[in-house]
Amino acid sequence: MERADFLGELEKINPHMQRILTETRRKREADVDDALVRLPEIREGAGLSAGWEPADDDDLLLAAEAASEKRRHDSACAECPYTVETCEQCRYNAESFRSARYSNAFFSCIPACAKYKVRTEQRHVSKLIGESGMGARFQARTFDTFYADAATESAKQTAEMFCEDLRKNPLVTGLMLIGPYGCGKTHLAAAILHRAAEYGVAGMFIVVPELLARIRSSYRLNDGKAEALIEAAKHAPLLILDDLGAEKASEWVKEQIYMLVNYRYEYMLPTIITTNNDGAELERELGRRTLSRLAEMTVPIKIEARDYRIRIAKRADRKDKEWHTAMCASPMEPKDTASAG
Repeated sequence: MERADFLGELEKINPHMQRILTETRRKREADVDDALVRLPEIREGAGLSAGWEPADDDDLLLAAEAASEKRRHDSACAECPYTVETCEQCRYNAESFRSARYSNAFFSCIPACAKYKVRTEQRHVSKLIGESGMGARFQARTFDTFYADAATESAKQTAEMFCEDLRKNPLVTGLMLIGPYGCGKTHLAAAILHRAAEYGVAGMFIVVPELLARIRSSYRLNDGKAEALIEAAKHAPLLILDDLGAEKASEWVKEQIYMLVNYRYEYMLPTIITTNNDGAELERELGRRTLSRLAEMTVPIKIEARDYRIRIAKRADRKDKEWHTAMCASPMEPKDTASAG
């Protein structure tokens, strides 16, 4: 049946549907005409070569759709309000848009979100060690919540500078944060992990004694998780080893730490260390071959500070007292007695 005959029969059966089809056809023809006029612009927007030609009208319209979406994406991305924790709320990370990439190959011109990629990798890590290795207390430890004073300001600035360098160079030299218990080392390490994630660098936070305990347990159960955990730690774009040297120094412990450190040393992968021990103590705990590698792959930052946790608690208590004093000193609003009895 000829197209005209088909439309004529359709109009007799369902006039409304015939009008819809006609309007749809006209809009498509107008869209094709417009896209042909804008072909150079579409090529550039969709990241296509200057000599690219559409195979058919469908090809042309898909490329035009991708070019338009790319402009909207770039505008939204430039003012992105999302963090790694909230990036799933962005429409470009939603399942509907991720599915659209399969139906329109030209959407490849829109890069995958770096924050969403970090979020996905963090979830993988969470399956291995839970909460990216950080307890709930340190999930909120960022540079903004770090209380710096004369003793810790330099360490904070160095940590922030490391993040900026990491943003430009994935093989930047790491840091070794050295100091007594409670001086703020772990807070700074957690802050580095958060900032790196915002920059699109996935990190893995490991409390070393807990790591070794999990490896022992896995070997005992023969569940294969130890190998997966070790491989994840070896290859993480950023690895934080918290409380290194706190584990009792057996030969097994030394060998496990050495294999991990040596791999990252050979591939120049950035590593952050926090430890309470000085060089001589670390050498006794880890062995000279491990310490020599750490000395080359990290910059030592010594933090001479009073107990950070106590200072934070005192600061919070002082703020509570100041608030309470201010509330007690504020006069109550006078009652309106003009209309009274």
